[in-house]
Amino acid sequence: MKSASPGIERIFSWSAIDSKSRVFLLVCTFFVCTIPHSSGQETITGWNEAESWTENDLNSAVIQGEIVWVFGDSGTVRFSQDSGATWQNHTSLGDANLIAADSFGESIAVLSSEGVIYMKEVVDDEWDTIHSSLTGINSIALTGEDSFVIVGNGGAIWQYEDGSWWNRTTSFAENLHDIDFNGDEDGLAVGDSGTILATANGGAKWDYRESPDEDARIISISYFNPYRMFAVSDSGQILYSTSPGGFEWQLREIESVGYNTTLATTLSSIDVVSSSRILFAGPDGYLGLSLDQGLNVERNILPAGVNTSFNDHAMFDYVSGIVVGDSGVILFTDRAGENEDIGFQIPDYNNFGEFVEYADDMLLSGFIATVKIVVFGILLGFTIGVLLAMLKTAPTSFKNILERYSTNQIRGLGAFGLIIGLWLLYTGVTRFPKLQLEGLEYIFTPVGDPRGFAMFVLGLAIVVISIQFILADKKLSGRLFKVRPLNSLATVYTDFFRNTPLIVQFMFIHFGLRLGMRIQQLMEGTFGDPGIDGIDYFFYGDRTFLSAIFTLGLNSGAYQCETIRGAISAIPSGQMEAGRSIGLTYLGTMRLVIMPQAIRICIPPIGNEMVNLVLNSSLAMVIGYSELSRQGKLMIATTFQIFSAWGLVMISYFVVTWTLALILRRLEEKTKIPGLGISGGA
Repeated sequence: MKSASPGIERIFSWSAIDSKSRVFLLVCTFFVCTIPHSSGQETITGWNEAESWTENDLNSAVIQGEIVWVFGDSGTVRFSQDSGATWQNHTSLGDANLIAADSFGESIAVLSSEGVIYMKEVVDDEWDTIHSSLTGINSIALTGEDSFVIVGNGGAIWQYEDGSWWNRTTSFAENLHDIDFNGDEDGLAVGDSGTILATANGGAKWDYRESPDEDARIISISYFNPYRMFAVSDSGQILYSTSPGGFEWQLREIESVGYNTTLATTLSSIDVVSSSRILFAGPDGYLGLSLDQGLNVERNILPAGVNTSFNDHAMFDYVSGIVVGDSGVILFTDRAGENEDIGFQIPDYNNFGEFVEYADDMLLSGFIATVKIVVFGILLGFTIGVLLAMLKTAPTSFKNILERYSTNQIRGLGAFGLIIGLWLLYTGVTRFPKLQLEGLEYIFTPVGDPRGFAMFVLGLAIVVISIQFILADKKLSGRLFKVRPLNSLATVYTDFFRNTPLIVQFMFIHFGLRLGMRIQQLMEGTFGDPGIDGIDYFFYGDRTFLSAIFTLGLNSGAYQCETIRGAISAIPSGQMEAGRSIGLTYLGTMRLVIMPQAIRICIPPIGNEMVNLVLNSSLAMVIGYSELSRQGKLMIATTFQIFSAWGLVMISYFVVTWTLALILRRLEEKTKIPGLGISGGA
């Protein structure tokens, strides 16, 4: 007997559903399947808001011992004794706006818009007032417990020392917006039109530094140490220098915004708090944090309802500190404002897949940068090696050059050279006392006065040669006349580059000679200012790139010279004689007969030197060039995956060197001279 009620399978059967319900269910299913599943991720701010008990704009903050002070409009002063969590009122410092402050030890100084400076050397002291008639002043930096330097509009620079004012204004009339000192001697000031000024004597004398963007309005600058300085423009550019004294500046190519040179936001302040951590502040509620020296900048999330303009930071250490802004806003943090992600798993770089996902762009960038300097370094090194080898094997001596002239002409040339040499000797020697060196300290003369030393050495050489010319006889039999000048020049070159460390050569050429900067300035003057991504930028937009290829090329050329010279020596001398006998010149014989054979012979050792050049390119990191090794260090700084990072770097170097070795091996096979060498037994 059948049941009168439908079975359970009938109730849930598709056929039991009417057409409208079917459509409804299909639509719902579609949306359920296409809506992304919630990860449960919630990001919260690393900043906390504190009650400041004022609505006035706060312009500056500074730390004095265990106390943090903030200063603002209408003489507003607040201080905190618990790292910025709670704030207390302090008697106003006048009625003018307090626009800047700085500290030195336990001394602090505050600058008002009316040019009045308030100072106290210890926490419990009363405020000392220093009056001035200065206007248009923008920033202040302490250089001692009771000395400071202030900068302002029109290039104004004033130094206060020993109770007296000194006008240090330079010829640069651009408005200066910020100043910072590293200790009591080294300081930097920045302003409009890319102005960067530097001092090494506490502010008494200022020198101009070349800016990477002469249109930039540089608004803030911060030292980390004497070798690392950062600045920002109001258009969101990050400028940095890794040279002592801030001689060379570059624009940071910011990875987080597609390797552009601007954050596309207005900035007002920068604070470098560790070797890699940098804080940024700006209007419209902008706070930024970089954990890798500005390569990637993450915008901080702010507490609810906070959207003010921020003006200054004050950090107790690299994670704890405050930031102040308009309308009395004070935020404090114990994690440098870093956003905190809640409800999801933090990237696990122990997972190789996640590590590669993070590192692939950095690795590719370093790989391309390495290939760039390797290719140009190899070409330059080979060219120099060939030229030097030809100079070293050149048979031309002084006797060959002078035997076409009469004895009187040679002696006259010697007399003229003697006058020139004595003048150079006198000029060089008279420069040395200015170094104030005594005794064995004169050994440092080449460094202290390279021009004077060069004049001395050149003058001495000319005097010695000139005396030999004056004493010359008809046979030119003196030992000097047997000297081959071209060989001597090439020998000096190879001895220098083969007997000094490559890393020192990198530092000397880039920071000492500033070769990259000089070439860049020459190219810019000839071909215009390079863009940030064009072919002109590829060739001369990066100073470190120029310095790197010349250092590698000059160094490798010295080693390749000896290799090629050995190959030339392996060619039977009869071939040179045969070439000369049919009317070829020495150079013609070298070009058409000797060098084609010598190059074929020396391909294996030259290939070895080229592979060595690829590996030596890793030393370019010491001048700030972003090749593979430097990118590896940056990857480790974030991920702490030492094995994986250096493993990928090693593989990348292997790919470059192995490819180069295959090309050279193939070239050797194609250019092998029949009948030369042995092939080995089977």
